[in-house]
Amino acid sequence: MPNRVEKAASEVMGAVKAAKATIENLHGVFKQLTREHGEVTALLLRVKMSSDVKVRRELFPKIRQEILSHEKGELTVVYPMFRQHEELAGYAEMHEREAGSLEGMITRLGSLSYEDPQWAPAFNELVSAVEHHANEEEDDFFPAANKILGKEVAEDLKTRYVAKKNAVMSDGN
Repeated sequence: MPNRVEKAASEVMGAVKAAKATIENLHGVFKQLTREHGEVTALLLRVKMSSDVKVRRELFPKIRQEILSHEKGELTVVYPMFRQHEELAGYAEMHEREAGSLEGMITRLGSLSYEDPQWAPAFNELVSAVEHHANEEEDDFFPAANKILGKEVAEDLKTRYVAKKNAVMSDGN
């Protein structure tokens, strides 16, 4: 479990991202997802900046859980809505490919010991992929979807997304 400092840093980064989403007039699920990007980015950067195996052991399981539950929620709740709109369908296809790639990277990391010399390079690859994925969603996907779907749908999607993510986290999958 992350200690209080990591938890606070994660929450602060999430709040900064949520404020940015508010300024950009994102609503509901898009603001929630942006907040979560900030939270996991803070944890990723904390691990990336350290070569301490204890830090890896403490934070990677939380990072894994956060990313996988986030992606599962997006894949089952958010992106199916994108597929219903021609202007957004391409984003759903891109997201599906990227989510699969992220899951593969996480699986690979999970198969390595924290002491393995390949762990840090594999982790850095994951950090880069998550940063790219989050930027793509925040800069392109979410603003377009927010405009097309509207505030009411975005709020409904948030409720459904949070329920799905929580269920995935409870199941440990």
